[in-house]
Amino acid sequence: MRYTNALVILVSLVLLTQSATANVLSAGDYDNFRNLDLKMLSIGDDIYALVTTQPGTHAPDCVIELAFKFDAVQADLHGVGTLVALAANVTDHADELRVIQRLSLAGRSFIEQLKYHRLILSSVMSNCAEKDAIAKSQDVSRAWSDAASLVQSIIKKIEASPQ
Repeated sequence: MRYTNALVILVSLVLLTQSATANVLSAGDYDNFRNLDLKMLSIGDDIYALVTTQPGTHAPDCVIELAFKFDAVQADLHGVGTLVALAANVTDHADELRVIQRLSLAGRSFIEQLKYHRLILSSVMSNCAEKDAIAKSQDVSRAWSDAASLVQSIIKKIEASPQ
């Protein structure tokens, strides 16, 4: 479903060729998402290394849960970033309003879902004996805080814009 929504949004971006309007968001807003995405890719690589380099037959449950939660949040953030890119590039005012409305909903949903992901991750990591996973969960927590701040700044920008 996420991929279908992203595909529809990207196709819409290509089809929008009407007169330019003053966009609420800019390419700089998307660049901020891109930079965070690069940071999260690096953390994801580290988590993958934790999962694949465990002695024995498989990684501890807490390491696997860390990987699942991280991937879920990363996918959701990528969806919000795609909407930011679209909003920054749309040229038709009516289309911009539709994208901004969808982005506002997606951003709020991301913030709410992140609260639950944090609670679950905290619970899982409290019972984890794997030191590297605990350290990596702290990196994840910082990245999630950065993501929440970035999404909240976009929501504030949207709310402050005259529509």
